[in-house]
Amino acid sequence: MKNILLFALALTILSSCSEGITKKYTIDNIDVTVEGPLFDGPNTMQATHSIDLSTIEAGLLPEHIQSVRLTKASVTTADSAAFNGVRNFVLQFTSADAKMQKAGVLNPVPQNTSPVELTPSAEAELTDNFKQKELIIILDADLEGDRDESLTYTGNFEFEITYKK
Repeated sequence: MKNILLFALALTILSSCSEGITKKYTIDNIDVTVEGPLFDGPNTMQATHSIDLSTIEAGLLPEHIQSVRLTKASVTTADSAAFNGVRNFVLQFTSADAKMQKAGVLNPVPQNTSPVELTPSAEAELTDNFKQKELIIILDADLEGDRDESLTYTGNFEFEITYKK
């Protein structure tokens, strides 16, 4: 009987230490916008995304999430001038009850190119952001010169989510 209890205890400990399941979560073709007039220097564009954990796995709850990392980020524009006039991009994520996290950067922005790929930050941990109902996407575009018109770029973001049910 003692052996059975020890075996059950060992099995419980091993199962609680097991690694989580890792899957991808994508946000595709989301428009980030800032209204003009815009000024030389950083201008903040943003969008809000409703998080749907059921697209990863049915019944997945926020408390099951162990870690979230940005793995890919790209930004596109329909403007024929591409991103000419943009010095750099800084990508951040925040939520109602989570800290803002700097998750990606591109410096300098290549001229005459669209889309552009941002470099994800290895340190950005977005777990708390994904435990919220909505994710706020913030893209700071460092502009060269002032302009009157608004800007809208399209973002595509891929995350790696590790969870345990």
